[in-house]
Amino acid sequence: MLKTRAVLEIGASRDDGGVSVHFGTLFERYVTISNKLVGVLLRARKQGLVHFEGEMLWQGRDDGVLITLLQ
Repeated sequence: MLKTRAVLEIGASRDDGGVSVHFGTLFERYVTISNKLVGVLLRARKQGLVHFEGEMLWQGRDDGVLITLLQ
Protein backbone atom coordinates (compact mmCIF):
# COMPACT_ATOMS: atom_id res chain seq x y z
CA MET A 1 0.00 0.00 0.00
CA LEU A 2 1.21 3.46 -0.87
CA LYS A 3 0.34 4.97 2.50
CA THR A 4 2.28 2.43 4.55
CA ARG A 5 5.26 2.56 2.19
CA ALA A 6 5.35 6.36 2.49
CA VAL A 7 5.43 6.17 6.31
CA LEU A 8 8.16 3.50 6.18
CA GLU A 9 10.29 5.52 3.78
CA ILE A 10 9.87 8.89 5.49
CA GLY A 11 9.38 7.87 9.12
CA ALA A 12 11.82 7.15 11.91
CA SER A 13 12.22 3.88 13.79
CA ARG A 14 11.02 3.88 17.40
CA ASP A 15 12.45 1.99 20.37
CA ASP A 16 9.57 -0.52 20.22
CA GLY A 17 10.35 -1.37 16.58
CA GLY A 18 7.53 0.72 15.12
CA VAL A 19 7.78 3.60 12.69
CA SER A 20 6.40 7.14 13.13
CA VAL A 21 6.40 10.36 11.13
CA HIS A 22 5.08 13.84 11.89
CA PHE A 23 2.05 14.89 9.85
CA GLY A 24 3.78 18.00 8.49
CA THR A 25 6.68 15.95 7.11
CA LEU A 26 4.34 13.38 5.61
CA PHE A 27 2.11 16.09 4.13
CA GLU A 28 5.04 17.87 2.46
CA ARG A 29 6.22 14.65 0.80
CA TYR A 30 2.85 13.07 0.06
CA VAL A 31 1.14 16.15 -1.38
CA THR A 32 3.14 15.61 -4.57
CA ILE A 33 1.68 12.10 -4.82
CA SER A 34 -1.93 12.83 -3.84
CA ASN A 35 -3.99 15.78 -2.67
CA LYS A 36 -6.17 13.43 -0.62
CA LEU A 37 -3.69 12.60 2.16
CA VAL A 38 -6.03 13.33 5.09
CA GLY A 39 -8.76 11.08 3.66
CA VAL A 40 -6.23 8.30 3.12
CA LEU A 41 -5.00 8.65 6.71
CA LEU A 42 -8.54 8.63 8.13
CA ARG A 43 -9.34 5.42 6.21
CA ALA A 44 -6.04 3.87 7.30
CA ARG A 45 -6.88 4.66 10.94
CA LYS A 46 -10.32 3.02 10.60
CA GLN A 47 -8.58 -0.07 9.21
CA GLY A 48 -6.15 -0.15 12.16
CA LEU A 49 -3.10 0.63 10.02
CA VAL A 50 -2.08 3.94 11.60
CA HIS A 51 -2.66 5.90 14.81
CA PHE A 52 -2.77 9.64 15.41
CA GLU A 53 -4.42 11.93 17.95
CA GLY A 54 -7.42 14.06 17.03
CA GLU A 55 -10.45 13.72 14.81
CA MET A 56 -9.09 15.58 11.77
CA LEU A 57 -5.68 16.74 10.54
CA TRP A 58 -5.09 20.24 9.18
CA GLN A 59 -1.98 21.42 7.36
CA GLY A 60 -0.11 23.94 9.47
CA ARG A 61 -2.04 23.44 12.70
CA ASP A 62 -1.32 19.71 12.97
CA ASP A 63 2.15 19.52 11.39
CA GLY A 64 3.56 18.20 14.69
CA VAL A 65 0.99 15.39 15.09
CA LEU A 66 2.76 12.04 15.08
CA ILE A 67 1.44 9.44 12.60
CA THR A 68 2.36 5.96 13.82
CA LEU A 69 2.32 2.91 11.58
CA LEU A 70 0.63 0.02 13.42
CA GLN A 71 1.01 -2.78 10.86
